[in-house]
Amino acid sequence: MFWNKCLLYKGSSIETYNKIKNTLNLNNIKYKEKIENKNGNLGPMVDKMIIGTLGQKEDFSYEYSIIVDKENYEYAYYLINQI
Repeated sequence: MFWNKCLLYKGSSIETYNKIKNTLNLNNIKYKEKIENKNGNLGPMVDKMIIGTLGQKEDFSYEYSIIVDKENYEYAYYLINQI
């Protein structure tokens, strides 16, 4: 159920995303992940010209989210702040 979940991380850094996932895995904390492409699907050059992302680093094209159970949120939050 969604109301038993908390958003632990949402951002564009794949390095931070991977560090958090590794920390959660090492501590046996279950999580759900979501990766969203912010630039759409019309094709690389078309998207960049229409949306206005021409010249933008590809690092910021994706948004990463990690969601944990509400009962594990405080512990998970503590762990990722130790990174």
